[in-house]
Amino acid sequence: MKRYAEILRVPGLASVVLSQLIARFPGGMLSLGILIHLQRQTGNFTIPGLVLAAMSFGQAIASPLTSRFMSRYGIRPVIAVLITVSTVATVFVALVPLEEIPAILVGFVIGSTLAPIQPAARAVYPSIVPAKKLQTLQALDASIQELIWIGGPVIVVSLATQISSAAALLSAALLGVGGGLWFLTRPEVSRAQLSPSTGRMGAVLKIPAVVIGVITGMLVVGSFGAVEAATVATFGSHKDSAAGIVLALWAVTSLIGGLAMGHTAMGPWSLSRRLTVVALGTALAMFTLDPVLITFALLLSGLGVAPAMTVQYAIATESVRKGDIPESLGWLGTGWVMGAALASAVAGIAIDTWGPTGGFAVATVSALAAAIVPALFVKSLPDLRHLTGH
Repeated sequence: MKRYAEILRVPGLASVVLSQLIARFPGGMLSLGILIHLQRQTGNFTIPGLVLAAMSFGQAIASPLTSRFMSRYGIRPVIAVLITVSTVATVFVALVPLEEIPAILVGFVIGSTLAPIQPAARAVYPSIVPAKKLQTLQALDASIQELIWIGGPVIVVSLATQISSAAALLSAALLGVGGGLWFLTRPEVSRAQLSPSTGRMGAVLKIPAVVIGVITGMLVVGSFGAVEAATVATFGSHKDSAAGIVLALWAVTSLIGGLAMGHTAMGPWSLSRRLTVVALGTALAMFTLDPVLITFALLLSGLGVAPAMTVQYAIATESVRKGDIPESLGWLGTGWVMGAALASAVAGIAIDTWGPTGGFAVATVSALAAAIVPALFVKSLPDLRHLTGH
């Protein structure tokens, strides 16, 4: 913890880290928020699932493109335009009752305009801290970002159960705008100069390690989306629901795991081993209907989440040239959002058919596949142990 405290004392760094964290919260809130909001309107999980699938499709198309746009036009103008459009679309879903087709179209717009805050922040970091401290910063960033993917749904569930599902969506929009403006007005961001991309669009996907990172990211974050849906189905979305508390505990264990393993050496097998912990905990949740046992299973799963994300970050940044890092991270982000939305869609159908157990089954299959893929292609993964030597 001392290393993390020291690095946050670097002038300007703390505000950049915190602002980008807040600006990225909609990415971890919108899938579940839209799921709950539209499920209440339609009475089923299938239609919300289709909307989330459209959202993931939009993100899959746009994320690498917008990351490259930042290299060409600059961070601030690109992100400002995207935040404006996505905020308007989110508010529209929250306040205007929509039929199935219009809802799907708006979902596509939201997904295609989610701002590439993470690639922007990762591009800014090297200009703030020296190279020998960059790995510590990346480990910290990978850990606290779990507050987005797992802690974000806590806000959604709490607001949806205590106030309304519309309030949950509006809060996501507010965090995106507030955090985005704070991030864009940082002097460190305005001074940042991104290196130009070195190849054609999609060239980084010719690198096996990048593809493995994207696929495993899609699968593991997909398991998160399914777990969130199954947790809501288990505990309910009513005012006294414990779903928010359970997801909060999950977030805490993920954060603990990430900070504890932030300086652990990362070899070619590290990604598979850490994802196995996630898969094991998720699988245990599938075999019980007891809320207490489900909670303990998710606590185990959470311990492996942030450590696995740290490895994915390192693979995405260390396997490409400096100018291609934003696009590489853009594809990684595409995998995450696609996984969360698509797995939520499949989990929604499974929950309608088999109940919460169906949702946890989808999560288990997704997490297990995430652990298997890097094991099958371990020879294509880089040895990152040198990063912990700084």
